[in-house]
Order: sequence, then C-alpha cells, then structure tokens
Amino acid sequence: MQFDTFLMERNQTLFENGVEINLTESGVHPCSIEDILPAEEAQALLNLPLGYGWTDGRPDLRAGIASWYRDAAPENVLVTNGSSEATMITLMALVDPGDRVLFVVPNFMQVDGLGRALGINVERLPLLADQGWQVDPEALEKAVAGGVKMIAVTNPGNPTGAVLSPRSREALIAAAEKTGAWLLVDEIYRGGEIDGEETESFYGSYPRTIVTSSLSKSFACPGLRLGWVLGPEEVVAEAAKRQDYTTIGSGILSQILAAAVMDPENRERILARGRMLLRENADIVGRWVEKRNRWSWERPAAGGMAFLRYDFDMLSEALSEKLREEESTFVVAGSWFGIENHIRIGIGVKTEHLVEGLARLDRFLARHGLA
Repeated sequence: MQFDTFLMERNQTLFENGVEINLTESGVHPCSIEDILPAEEAQALLNLPLGYGWTDGRPDLRAGIASWYRDAAPENVLVTNGSSEATMITLMALVDPGDRVLFVVPNFMQVDGLGRALGINVERLPLLADQGWQVDPEALEKAVAGGVKMIAVTNPGNPTGAVLSPRSREALIAAAEKTGAWLLVDEIYRGGEIDGEETESFYGSYPRTIVTSSLSKSFACPGLRLGWVLGPEEVVAEAAKRQDYTTIGSGILSQILAAAVMDPENRERILARGRMLLRENADIVGRWVEKRNRWSWERPAAGGMAFLRYDFDMLSEALSEKLREEESTFVVAGSWFGIENHIRIGIGVKTEHLVEGLARLDRFLARHGLA
C-alpha cells in the first residue's frame, strides 16, 4: 500500500521541536494536569494501576462527550486515539475501494491522502475564497451527480478558521440527502470561537452524519491524544471493529483526564480560557496585517490559526523553510493545503510568542526586500 507524504504532519514532526518560535500549531496553548484536576485528584493518579481500562471509552467520558451534542447518547460515542484515528476507522468502516468521496477543500489533508491509499476515489470540492470560504451550491450539485458515498468537510475550517454559513450547511445536507451519502464532519475546532457563539454541530441535522473531534485543539490537551467518533450506533460498532485491529483503545490516564475535561462545568471553563487567548491574539494579528500592504486575511471565526495571504513572489514552502532557518520561527506553508501565497500561523500560542514570531517575520521580510 502506497502513501503520499503528509506534508504538513511530516514537516511539523521534523522541525517543530527544534525552533525557538513554533507557530505551526492550530490549537490553544496546552493545559496542565493542574488546570484540569484538583490537586488531591491529580495526586491520586500516582496510585492508579496502569491497566487497559475501557478500550472503547470510560462510561463517564462517553457520557461527557455525548452531553456536548444535541440528542446524543453514550452509545453514539467511540473514544479513539485522537481525531486522526477517528477519521481513519470511520473511512475504513463506511467506504470501500473504488467508492467516490467528495472532499471539501481547503482542509486537513488526512482524508485525501489516506483515502487514496485505501483505493478510494477522492475528489476535491473547492470552497469559495472570495465568499469567506463557503460552499458553491452549484459546484456541489454537479460534483455529487452520479452518486457519492461520502462528503467530508471540516467545520470550523482548517486552515481558514471559517465557519460554514447556514446556506453552506443546507447545501451540504441537501446534497447528502439527495445521494444517500454519509456526511463526515471534522469538528475539532468547535468550541474555539473567537468572536461569535459556539458553532452549531452538524450532529442531529441529518441521520447519516458522523462527527469526529478531539481534545487537541479548542480543549488545549493535544498530549492526551484523545478523540472520538460520534454517529449512529451501527457506525460506532463498525468503527470499533476496526479499532480492535489498530490501536485497540486509548490510554487509561488520558481517559481519566478527558472525562474531567468533558464534565460540562469544567468543559466550559477550559473553553472560555482558550477563547480569551484566541481573541487577544487575533486582535494582534489583525493590527499587524492592517499595517502591511502586502498581506491580507479573513479574520478567523474559530480555531487557533490565521490564514494569511501575501502578494510577493516567494513560494510558501520556501518562505516557511527560510524563515525557520534564518529566524528559528516555523509557520505552515499554504502549499501544504494546496493553496499558494498563503501561510498559516498559530494564534493559540502564548501572546508573547506570537508577538516575537511576528517581529521575526518582519525582520525576515525586510532582509529579503519584501516588507
């Protein structure tokens, strides 16, 4: 089985830990265990037997996850090792080699690369950049003509931070209903809204909807590697069959901490912490862009990232590489999402790191005559 290189993930793996300023992350600056658990409960973890625990997810964790979605029950939840495993086993459960999957881009490129490796016919549907990264209903209708097994989308979006409008949501649901397709929605940035209300989940809007998510982004706990599949019970059961052959289940420590995070009262406190940081840092980036004629952006609605467009002649991968080598500052190349003349920078980092990173970017641009 042949896999294309997952450009963003491979580059992050190689370089993110070796730079002074890492602006490639799209989540909120991580929580500590003390941010999640009272001291006595954290201390009690030292006496925990490190057994397997509940391989499909602790009952209190599954209940906590389900409580974040309208009309969901614990039976609709399968706990996974991050959202990447959630997406992988969902694809394996629902799509066969040769089936068509419509992949809405720009997007986290896992479905694209993994799907093709599994023999799936993945076709891309571009969002409309000049309309705030929204769906083109006419293009969508043409794309699903002849049938499609699944439509895959991220909301809020990656790398744009855009939230789909009611019109875009309605178009996607109508297309799925018309063809009987599964609607796979990555909602990993839900809860990290910067200016508006919490993004409405797609779950419950159409019977053949599957949502994947994790604690890595808005919940600021990437080190737990804790995600989930949310969908009809039969889909959860089929995904669990695949998990039995892959990771078997997630770690007991991660599940205990995740259950505490997803307790409704704790959950809202942790999300509020992140939103405050994202709002402050988005304002900083906004002021930076306003003062620079060669840069523009669409202010993100959610998520720990800003997708910045520039108008000079340097490939985004070259910009990322040179900035990393010359200023020890790492940003994501837009080409890793298939979009040139853009970079993605993390706005969920500590504010002082963001400010320093932008200063280093300014220094780099001045040195190359691009300011």
